[in-house]
Amino acid sequence: MGIKQLRYWLGSLTGQIIMVALFALVLIQLIGIQIYRLEREETLGQVNSRFTLQRLISVTRLLNQSPLALHDEILRASRSETLHLRINDHVIAPEQHSERFEHIVRSKLIYPEQLAIYISAERSNGKDSRSPRDLSHHRHSPIRADVRLQGGIELEDGRWLSFTSLSDREPPSWSIKAVLSFVVLAALLAGLMIWLLQRTTRPLKKLAKQAERLGRGDKGDPITESGPREIRDTLTAFNRMQDRLDRFISDRTRMLAAISHDLRTPITTLQLRCEFLPEGEDKQKIQQNLKRMEQMLNATLQFAREDGLSEPIKNLDLPSLLQSLCDDLQDNGHDVTLAEQDTVLYRGRPTALRRALQNLLDNGVKYGGKVDVSLTTTPEQIQIQIRDFGPGIPDAQQEEVFKPFTRLDSARNVEDGSIGLGLAIARTLIHQHGGQLLLSNHPQGGLWVQILLPR
Repeated sequence: MGIKQLRYWLGSLTGQIIMVALFALVLIQLIGIQIYRLEREETLGQVNSRFTLQRLISVTRLLNQSPLALHDEILRASRSETLHLRINDHVIAPEQHSERFEHIVRSKLIYPEQLAIYISAERSNGKDSRSPRDLSHHRHSPIRADVRLQGGIELEDGRWLSFTSLSDREPPSWSIKAVLSFVVLAALLAGLMIWLLQRTTRPLKKLAKQAERLGRGDKGDPITESGPREIRDTLTAFNRMQDRLDRFISDRTRMLAAISHDLRTPITTLQLRCEFLPEGEDKQKIQQNLKRMEQMLNATLQFAREDGLSEPIKNLDLPSLLQSLCDDLQDNGHDVTLAEQDTVLYRGRPTALRRALQNLLDNGVKYGGKVDVSLTTTPEQIQIQIRDFGPGIPDAQQEEVFKPFTRLDSARNVEDGSIGLGLAIARTLIHQHGGQLLLSNHPQGGLWVQILLPR
């Protein structure tokens, strides 16, 4: 898996949830292991303490019942790496007594009250607290230990049996079985989550594709409502919205076409009545206004009809389409150039896209004289650039020109028949393809039109 694929995977819902789950699994495992180690250490400490008490009781009995000459041999045989014993003439009583442990030893020994027993239970910081003399007996075994029990038991001859109990502390380690079990558990968890998340997100991917198609005006079949309840509810709402939006657009288009068609009758009546008016300036102005109203209605009716055709989406070669439009303008004597471009296939409505480009090129040659056209592509979008060499459009008015029936007489010379609907139609058709139509003044003069179409 490459870096890009890894970043894409980590950016997805599946990747992020799996990463969070694996992190939680590792954290839970570490916490569980630490709790297990603490419990194990506590349990072993209690067991070792009980075992130490039993050995101390046995050694004390043996020392009280054996001759003095055998005491050194008894101590030598009773010592171990975790229990250090020696006989002293006196003992330093610890400040804190473990009455429970002292009671256990005294009851097991059935000890007279005049013989003292001092036992303390402690925990050190993990360092070995044995004296150099004690360590000299066990140089062959450098262990890490905690002091568990220490103190002294008074013998019947008046001397003291001093003792120090140690318990081994194992360094933390991971066995092969533990690592293997963790890997298997993580793999099973990841596999189950991948299956579950893919099953859950598959309808969401269909929803994203359908939304993209809907944004380009390509109404598809309703999405199959599957998956968890929340996702099914989302898909149901999207299908309902898609139907309502389609009905709204269809009703609006039919209403616009009906209004434009119905207005033809009163305009025709006014034109007939105008013929009976006396010749003069008023009659000419009325006829000009009526003619312009008729042109606006014709353009609106044509746009409404074409918008309601629901032209199917097809694969088309954009460079070939641009070349044919430029050739037509060149044949009519206009200065139009198109930069060479390899074949670029695009799924769209050929007639609608051709009309949008035709309107933009006509505006360019009408108001700018010379027009340069280029086409560039990226993995995300297709960009068509149309530049003319006219006066351009003031920045404050570049959005106004997209409003229907808007003309900038002060910025451009308007020829007869222009009703200010070309840019509005062009942007509407580009938006139907999910694209954008942007206007700006070129740094070297003229208007710069950019058409951005999604791949």
